[in-house]
Amino acid sequence: MSKKLTSTCFVRFDRDLCAGHGSCLRVCPTKAIRIKKKKAARIVEQCIGCGECIRICRERAVSAATEGPDILDKDQVAIALVSPVLYAQFPGVMPKDVLLGLHQMGFEHTIDMSYFLEMFQCATEEFIRRNQTSNQAPWPLISPICPIVVRLIAFKFPSLLPNVLPVLRPVALMAREVKRRLIPEYMEKGQEVVLYYINPCPTKKDPSCLPARQQSAPTEVALGINDIYPQLIKHVEQIKAADAIPFYQTRFEYETCATGNASMWGMSGGEIADMDIDRSLAVSGMEETIHYLEKIEMGLFQDIEYIEFRTCREGCLGGVLNAIDKYLAKSAVQRMIKRFGLGRRLHRENILRMYEKGDFQSEKDPSKLTSLFGARKEALSIDAMQEIEKVMQLIKGTDCTACGAPDCRTFAEDVVRGQATLKDCLFIGGQRKTNR
Repeated sequence: MSKKLTSTCFVRFDRDLCAGHGSCLRVCPTKAIRIKKKKAARIVEQCIGCGECIRICRERAVSAATEGPDILDKDQVAIALVSPVLYAQFPGVMPKDVLLGLHQMGFEHTIDMSYFLEMFQCATEEFIRRNQTSNQAPWPLISPICPIVVRLIAFKFPSLLPNVLPVLRPVALMAREVKRRLIPEYMEKGQEVVLYYINPCPTKKDPSCLPARQQSAPTEVALGINDIYPQLIKHVEQIKAADAIPFYQTRFEYETCATGNASMWGMSGGEIADMDIDRSLAVSGMEETIHYLEKIEMGLFQDIEYIEFRTCREGCLGGVLNAIDKYLAKSAVQRMIKRFGLGRRLHRENILRMYEKGDFQSEKDPSKLTSLFGARKEALSIDAMQEIEKVMQLIKGTDCTACGAPDCRTFAEDVVRGQATLKDCLFIGGQRKTNR
């Protein structure tokens, strides 16, 4: 990697492009970013992959730590794990044509998430029904669908981790099924398999960030929708213009959208829209999500059974790695729902049998989530907290961010921790020059 770049498992910063405006400092929910010498961005806290810094940066100095379609290797078996959000990027195009376009790009298999969304939906309803008598988890239950929300809770609201619904996310169910049923066939032949997660936001960890012993088999790679869109749309347009599609090219797995249910999941409120839950809420946007999590931490909303959180406005359709405007995508989803209608395809009895066997049980308990995504700084002593207050009184701050920290209290903490000095403060520096 170039010395001009600094990165986390989710985002990359290009120092040459950074103009030092500091917008990314203000929007980062974990206060992870610092800017030194007016442009050198660095990460000092836990990045949760929300992509807010990507969204706000006008110079495009911040990008997702994803790969492009050129990474596809013809000697490898490429398997695409497809979220219905991808279909919303192609208004007026049938989902099967988008899947066929992926095949023509070089993906051997295209696994649609729709069935697994329905499985999750049924398992969630069953957990809530049983929780009404068992009180296994506290109310309100929080949707685990958005991994950014879960990481945010682990970092800022660890006391709410028991509220996170302990049911495997649809993407985890999908990946597990592929690893169980599809990949062994290729591994027996000695072929290398790569799973490609096609994402609307930088949520999947880049395997290059993990130690070799922690890298999974098969290899897992994140692709942003916006990265594959230019190439994919060419194939989709050719498919639309063709008079006929040869039969041998129509092989896809879990062909999607016999109903409109799956397409709804990309929108805020789409997860809970067709669930059999008496009391539920849908909240979208980073600020609103934090605001409502604060309320839950205060003990509010205990009369609500389930809350769907999405840190992106309008839900996953507002993901920073999507290719088209979120409202255009929402309009495409609404037309898709009208075309296909609503309804479920899987038998509830089959899902309940799987539920009884523990097939939906999440492997990540609250303590593991805390260790993965919780705050990693050493706890401050009482003396250190008092020092922070002294610094705050000294700098008389206005949260100008000129010091390179997102606000004055964070700067004061950096000073006490030895990560910054008082002379970095514009107020203190200017006062010293005046005294001279």
